[in-house]
Amino acid sequence: MLPLLKHGLALFRHHHRSLLALYLTFTGLSIAVFTPLITAAVSLLRPLTGDAAITTGGLLDFLASPGGVLWLLVTLLLAAILIVLQLAGVTLIAAQTGNHTSRAAIRALAGIGRRLPQLALLAIIQTLAHLLIALPFLAAMGFAAHLLLNNFDPYLLNLERPPILWWFLGFCLVMLGAIVVANGTLFLRWILSIPALMLDQQTPMAALQQSARDTRGTHRETVGLLSLGIVAVLAMPAVVTLVFDLLAASVFRLLPAKANLLLPVVILLVGSYLLVSLALTFLASSALGTLIVARYKAIPGRKLQWQQPSPARQYAKTGRRLWLLEVVIIALVLTQSVQVVNSLNQQDKATITAHRGSAFKAPENTLSAIHQAVEDGADYVEIDVQLTADGVPVLWHDQDMTRIFGKPGRIGDVRYEDIRHLDAGSWFDDRFAHERIATLEQAIKAVHGRARLFVDLKPNRNEKALATAVVQTLQKNHAVERTIIAAADWPTLEQAKELEPGLKTALLAQFVVGPLWQDRYDILALRLNRATPAAVARAHKAGNELHVWTVNQPSDMARFLDMGVDNIITDRPDVLADLMAERAALSDGERLAMQIRNWLR
Repeated sequence: MLPLLKHGLALFRHHHRSLLALYLTFTGLSIAVFTPLITAAVSLLRPLTGDAAITTGGLLDFLASPGGVLWLLVTLLLAAILIVLQLAGVTLIAAQTGNHTSRAAIRALAGIGRRLPQLALLAIIQTLAHLLIALPFLAAMGFAAHLLLNNFDPYLLNLERPPILWWFLGFCLVMLGAIVVANGTLFLRWILSIPALMLDQQTPMAALQQSARDTRGTHRETVGLLSLGIVAVLAMPAVVTLVFDLLAASVFRLLPAKANLLLPVVILLVGSYLLVSLALTFLASSALGTLIVARYKAIPGRKLQWQQPSPARQYAKTGRRLWLLEVVIIALVLTQSVQVVNSLNQQDKATITAHRGSAFKAPENTLSAIHQAVEDGADYVEIDVQLTADGVPVLWHDQDMTRIFGKPGRIGDVRYEDIRHLDAGSWFDDRFAHERIATLEQAIKAVHGRARLFVDLKPNRNEKALATAVVQTLQKNHAVERTIIAAADWPTLEQAKELEPGLKTALLAQFVVGPLWQDRYDILALRLNRATPAAVARAHKAGNELHVWTVNQPSDMARFLDMGVDNIITDRPDVLADLMAERAALSDGERLAMQIRNWLR
């Protein structure tokens, strides 16, 4: 293992400037060429899926649809092609002799261009092979989910987390471990295919076959070294973030909260973070590539068929150009750092939405929870609305009545008169035994003049009837302007908008595919693990608000406030209100220090 490591690092040291030029050039080309290509390809999915934003209710349907499968394949294939192309460039540089400096990067890019169809085919074959290997394990997890969890309400399953859920998760962990072992073995078996294709001019299939032969019987030390290199590449971003998070915490504890002192320190810290991230990512990915080339060269009897270019004449200007390139990189990083700091220096503008009322203090979707939410400082009170069999819009979330009433059946199958006297609060705490199922009209009166409503429609194959009943109730109580109508599917929102064009509508989505079609809703509401600064920017550019749900941890609340979201939906409106009050009282320096720590996380 030690000779291989020494050879790989020697190749890296010898070609590090050329590798850096290649890395920066390839990164720039990826951003300029492949990012628009990915956006255009993904945008073509709208005719297949019908939607740009994939809703909660349509997520599984989307993934099982032709458009969803195509989206996954396109994403995986493009990512695989990018990785293969970059490793091919590293291979060509590491295989050259002499000190070719920046010209080696140009030759490597030219070599990639000549072999682009073969490299793309190689990436496609490898990706499909890995998917085929993973498919039985994924199918087993899907079958287990159907067998063990199909009879559970999803919300109830997440809330109570019965033992069967942990058995299922344990089974999934075993299956994921099997996927890592099986696919990892295949990846190491084919790890020499890129050098075989680029240096020996093999076809993609021949390169894979040759790599399988060359790696057969490979020593455990070599396998361990290559595996360690792969892990290093994958773990590098997380490690850098952790180190700078700890560093930032130490620095801000020592420095006084003065803006004129903190500002240059913050710019320097952000710039260092970006620069170190860039450098270490380059180091890990390029060193792994040179290690693979070193392993390929170490095969007994290997004679490379690739015609290496003759050594370029050395010019004094070449070294100066590379130094100039590095200076430009630092300047760009510092510019980006200033932009990051400027983007963080803003006041909190988000409004607070209490999810099902103050659901941590009172039983959800009850009048007690609504009154508590108003007292806790909520601007909006989110409620779930379903329709009873006799057409009364009531506050109810679950698909059935088991969790709240302890009765089988659905709300849509019973009359309001038959359930209006049932206890809707004891399941949460005996102090709320007086609570009864609330109607939408009661909720409107409960918040009148004190907060606004965020009505989440929960249709049960009765979208039109539900939308009609809700809109008529809002119109009757003059509450249209003070209400947001939300749903996890397009038809329900569109029906509500047709009945009352003045309504403000929100789409509850899991994630966004391609560009947004802002004419179909006013607000995009994303799950907290899907909301990113890019999503916020895209929504605002399209003229939409971006809301995020359901955020209950103060650290997440702070992160989304810094991100600039328009509304945070939470079960703990009092915690969010207190946090926003604390942030409003901070000085500029204190706010800047806090925001940069959140940004590093």
